[in-house]
Amino acid sequence: MSFYKEFATINGVSYIKDSSISADSLIMDVDGTLIDTRESYNATIRTTVNLFYKWVTGYQVSDDAINEALGRLRLTGGFNNDWDSTYGIIMGLFSGLPDDLLKEISSEKFEFFRSRPNFKSKNSVLNDSVTNLNYLLMYASSTGSKSIEDGLSKLFFKKDKLNYLLLIKKKLNYPEVPAKSLLIRTFEELYLGRDLFKKVYSAESRFKVLRGFIENETIKLENDVQIYLKRKYGNRIGIASGRPEYTGKKSLGKLMDTFFNKSATAFLEDAAKASSGTEWLGKPKSFMLTKVMNAINVKSCIYVGDSAEDMMMAKNASEEGYNVKFIGVYGMSVNYKKFIEFFIKGDAAAVIPTVNELKYIV
Repeated sequence: MSFYKEFATINGVSYIKDSSISADSLIMDVDGTLIDTRESYNATIRTTVNLFYKWVTGYQVSDDAINEALGRLRLTGGFNNDWDSTYGIIMGLFSGLPDDLLKEISSEKFEFFRSRPNFKSKNSVLNDSVTNLNYLLMYASSTGSKSIEDGLSKLFFKKDKLNYLLLIKKKLNYPEVPAKSLLIRTFEELYLGRDLFKKVYSAESRFKVLRGFIENETIKLENDVQIYLKRKYGNRIGIASGRPEYTGKKSLGKLMDTFFNKSATAFLEDAAKASSGTEWLGKPKSFMLTKVMNAINVKSCIYVGDSAEDMMMAKNASEEGYNVKFIGVYGMSVNYKKFIEFFIKGDAAAVIPTVNELKYIV
């Protein structure tokens, strides 16, 4: 493992492998890198999980338990999509519920999530759910939601519980387009809020949430750092992000016009359009990053991201002959200490608490 020098700022400790980190261009992730999503995407995951769990049990899972699960999923490199993370956590929690309850809520005649069973002990049912969630997370891998399916099949092979869980998945209709999936639609209504949901999906929201969690997002890139990076890279600053373009533009605001090269962006829609059949070209595949590099015609780039998928995408691009140096941002991560270890073990060029430390190292 490479030796890293350390230095501290008001934001935390930075770990630098190379004394000089240089490249022709700068390409950045959005969520958890440029934008603080802890009270937007992460909060939407926690709220969606607890809506489904509380509708069934009447109880609420602690934020700490959900955050711990979310951190473990994001370290696998297969859960860049927060819908997948939400699905995995819900199915893990449900797998700890009694078989008779799962049978009832999986019944075709049952009006989904409308009863309140009487449990002998609140702590017992919560502990069983979180315990089973942790068992399922042992199977989580870079294959994403498929690893959740495989884990359930292995944990409950030839057991009635597996059949009940698969029927519940059918009720959640996951994965599917948002308009057809109960899980995704619930997530999107909470995240976007009533008006933006209607604008994006041309449909009325059922929850009538006036203020979506997206409104909690804040840009972390400070003005002086923007000026420094813009002077250094000019129009060779791009975005490679797994979030949809419409929410990216909303949350980044004027940065889309003043800081980034508009032709040097890759969002979720770009990966979806380029994908075919069973081959998904989103993170951690190299497509989004190389698309941006090709758009601005550069030979090298620094890619800044906060997730396992980000680092894997950078490595995949490097293996294809692109000159990419990865810098990991950890300050907004769940279980940030584990992400520091992960990035260092992955031989990142640098590991920094926020994007604002870029002014010291590039």
